[in-house]
Amino acid sequence: MINELNEHPDRFSPNVILRGLYQESILPNLAFIGGGGETAYWLQLKDLFDHYKIPFPMLVLRNSFLIIEKKWQEKISKLGFAFEDFFLSQQELLNRVVLHESKNEVKLNGSLTELERMYENFKKQASAVDSSLEKHVEALKLRTVHRLQELEKKMLRAEKRKFADQQRQINTIKEHLFPANGLQERYDNIGYYYAKWGRDLIHKLYDNSLNLEQEFVILREN
Repeated sequence: MINELNEHPDRFSPNVILRGLYQESILPNLAFIGGGGETAYWLQLKDLFDHYKIPFPMLVLRNSFLIIEKKWQEKISKLGFAFEDFFLSQQELLNRVVLHESKNEVKLNGSLTELERMYENFKKQASAVDSSLEKHVEALKLRTVHRLQELEKKMLRAEKRKFADQQRQINTIKEHLFPANGLQERYDNIGYYYAKWGRDLIHKLYDNSLNLEQEFVILREN
C-alpha cells in the first residue's frame, strides 16, 4: 500500500473525514467561511487536526438572507405578526393567535396558582397533625396540578380547531419563508428574484452583506 501510494498518488483521494485535513495541509487558510451544515461538519474535525498537528482554521458562518416580498409582508401583517416571529414554530405561532383572539379563556394560570396556595395550606394543616403527611399532600398536589395542566392543553387544542383558516395561512407563510423547515436560500432559485428585480438585487445583497457579525439578514421589498 505504501509503495502504491508513493508510485501512484493520483490513484488515492481522501475520504470525507480527511478532506478538510487534506486541503488545509496543501493550502492552509486563516479562516473557513461556510454555511450551517458545513460549519457543523468542520466542528467535528478539531481533534483530527490536533492529532496531526495541522493548524485548524477559524470557522466563520457565511451570510444568510431571507427575502420577503410585499404580498408576504401583507399576509404576515394581517395575522398580527412581525417578520421575526416566523422564526418560531407553526404551533407557537398558532398558540399566539388563539391566546390573542380567542373569546374563551383557555389558560388556567390564575386557577392553578390558587390551587397551589390551597394545597400549601393543606400541607401546613396536615403537617401540624403528623409531619409524615406533608409528603402525601405534596404528592396529591402534583397529581392534581398535572391533570389540570393536561386539561389546559386539551382546551387549547379544542380552541385551535376554531382557527383552521389562520392555521392554514401560518403554514403557507412558514413554508414559503422556510421551505421544508430549512432556509429559503437552499430551495429558491435566485433566477426568480433576478428576473423580478434585475441587477438591483445583486447590489442589495452586496450592500446588506455583513462582515463577521453572526446575524441573519431579512430583506423586505418596498
